[in-house]
Amino acid sequence: MGGINQRGLAFFLIVLLSMTLPVTAQSNASNEALVDGRIVQISLDNTAPYQNDISVQAGTYVSLTVACDSCSVTLQSDTGSLSNGLRIMHFTENDTSLNMSISSETAQDAAYFLRTNISDNFPTLRPSPSTQVTYTTTAACTLAADCMDVLRGSLASYPPTELVESAIHSGVIESEHDEFIAIEMTEGQTLEWQWLDLHKATSVEMYFQNQESEILLNGSLSGEQGYTELTTYISGQESTLSEPLAQWWVAPTDGRIVARISSEISPTVWSAMLMTYDAQPSTSLIGKDLLYGTTLLGHSATISPFDWNDTRSMDLHSRLGSVTLRVDQLLNGNWIEGELRTLEKGESIRVFPYPEIVGGRLVVSDSPAFSVEFLMHEFTDAGSGIEAPSSRLMDLNQSNASWPLASINSSTRGELTLAVHDTSDTYRISVPGWEDSVHFIQFEIIGNVSNLEAVLWDIDQTTSEPLSTAPSVLTSDGIRVSGQVGRGTHFLQIRLINSSMGTQHLWGENVPPLEYTINPAYQLIDEGDEPWFPPSDEAVKWGEIARWFLGGLFLLPVAFVLISARRNRNYGLELLAMKERLAWYKERLDSGELNVHATQRDLVRALHAVAQLEWEDGVSAWGTPALKHRTEGLDLAVWHLDSRMAKTPSAWPLVIGLHVIEGDWDLAALRFDAPEGQPLTVTHVEPRFLFQGEEVFLDTLKKGHRTFLTVELSGDNSIVDIELNGRMDTQPFAAKIPMSLSRSEEE
Repeated sequence: MGGINQRGLAFFLIVLLSMTLPVTAQSNASNEALVDGRIVQISLDNTAPYQNDISVQAGTYVSLTVACDSCSVTLQSDTGSLSNGLRIMHFTENDTSLNMSISSETAQDAAYFLRTNISDNFPTLRPSPSTQVTYTTTAACTLAADCMDVLRGSLASYPPTELVESAIHSGVIESEHDEFIAIEMTEGQTLEWQWLDLHKATSVEMYFQNQESEILLNGSLSGEQGYTELTTYISGQESTLSEPLAQWWVAPTDGRIVARISSEISPTVWSAMLMTYDAQPSTSLIGKDLLYGTTLLGHSATISPFDWNDTRSMDLHSRLGSVTLRVDQLLNGNWIEGELRTLEKGESIRVFPYPEIVGGRLVVSDSPAFSVEFLMHEFTDAGSGIEAPSSRLMDLNQSNASWPLASINSSTRGELTLAVHDTSDTYRISVPGWEDSVHFIQFEIIGNVSNLEAVLWDIDQTTSEPLSTAPSVLTSDGIRVSGQVGRGTHFLQIRLINSSMGTQHLWGENVPPLEYTINPAYQLIDEGDEPWFPPSDEAVKWGEIARWFLGGLFLLPVAFVLISARRNRNYGLELLAMKERLAWYKERLDSGELNVHATQRDLVRALHAVAQLEWEDGVSAWGTPALKHRTEGLDLAVWHLDSRMAKTPSAWPLVIGLHVIEGDWDLAALRFDAPEGQPLTVTHVEPRFLFQGEEVFLDTLKKGHRTFLTVELSGDNSIVDIELNGRMDTQPFAAKIPMSLSRSEEE
């Protein structure tokens, strides 16, 4: 056990029994400090003892208790010296003066409390309900928070200094006769009885009386021999701080409480602190932001209304004792009562709101003394202060403020709060742009998403109907959904694959949420038409002239296109006649007849030209493919390209040919997947298709479409699988070449 010098600060925080400090003839005033009007803290050293002269009245008791590591305590009177360890009780027959001396061989801090002039002045017979009595004063607290300090780890009272004198009472039980104390009470008022110091084992029980009847109230409070609030155990060199020994009783109606104090051993000196607390029918928390937490203190019962909505859960914690409570919710003007629960010391509960509630109240009942800690948590989505709806907005002309915004430029956080059966979150997507602009957006959803799926709706801004629906795909990090949309408002939904998995428990049951993060990717594909405003008359006039002039000029590109198309087709026929064009490039590079840049430019031209030929003619023009795969609706061919023709250093260049035989494709994308080892990355594509990671996005492919493109892959892997993914005739479809392509096969 620790010594008093290690607990000096703790003594300042302990409320102990009151004492009367008479005028002293001699004292070490410079070495003492009065704490809370009740405790004297002193500093001892080996040079001189601490001394104090005390005047006492005849026929009374003096009680002294000292807490120290190792010290000697003496009371010196005219008739002799008293020394009985660290606790001394002395009866004086005549008016006299006592000298108190506390000495120590080592420097240390100590504390003591002293009670003088204690006499047997309380009745020894219990009054009947109709008997007039003299009421004992108590310290009255209007608000519990004024006299309770939970930071000290107890629900017992720690009254302010100005209330101490009326709170502390002492007495003597002689000849084994019980003592009775009457306290006037009003309905709902709470009486707290706190033992401060007992020389012998003593107990107290309470009777409630009104004008007509008497009942014995439940509970009693017993203290062991030698109990003191200053120390629970004093023996030789050791002392230990104690927790206050307190009990509470509530007056059922107006009347009085009669305390019966009894002990089997006499004489017994006792001291107690008596506090009364007014009933608190209501303790309002309206206006407090419970996201930062608060503590509700009180006695017996109270109703505490607070602000609440359907996007916040609430934690209730009872740190110091048992409390019986329930949480009610205000819905459509009616209170829905919650389940009555009893929280034992250290227990907590989390309460979730019903949909569309507008307030709450905590109802505490049958709890002698309580301390309830509030702390709220938001479960909104996208930091918007609202919970994302489970379905999209059906009419864009209506307000969309209830749908949180998922940004296309920064990450968004959300959760499926399963405790309130939240199985689907729908986000609003706002895409700025000009009329007829085309945008590619992609959302990567990571987190606890193994049981989730996502869908992206491209919404017609006129009819509010979906133009297309893009489902999600599973990735190594989470799930991904992407698609092309126009400008305006569109919707992203994240939901449980099996919604029944999120509703198997009762509403409000504390089930962990599914938290996720939405990471967007955005690219403008077509900026569309710049906004147009009606021209002035002058602009119309000169516009007519300009249109005729420019109309003629506009025919020049048409002619150019026709000439270019003819030249491309003729060039394609030349390539067909030559055959093995890729081998021809290699030979010219080996011989030095062509440099790399000239070969690259010629290859780009050849890609457009060969696409004008029939499919089989185009395949023949390039030479024998390294891989070729044909299905009923699709033909794929792959050629190795000399690595010197790559625009990216150390890249692996390929020529890919694609012919749509049947069906119309949309959201088509070529994927280059490394079956083992590190993934490959697309670094360059000709013609210029959109690409990202290991995918090249081809978008829409109509029946009969033929295209040839070069793709450059970077990475340490030398094996790749090639597949085409997308939707054929609005149905998800994939075509994969069954054989892997090896770089080692490159000619």
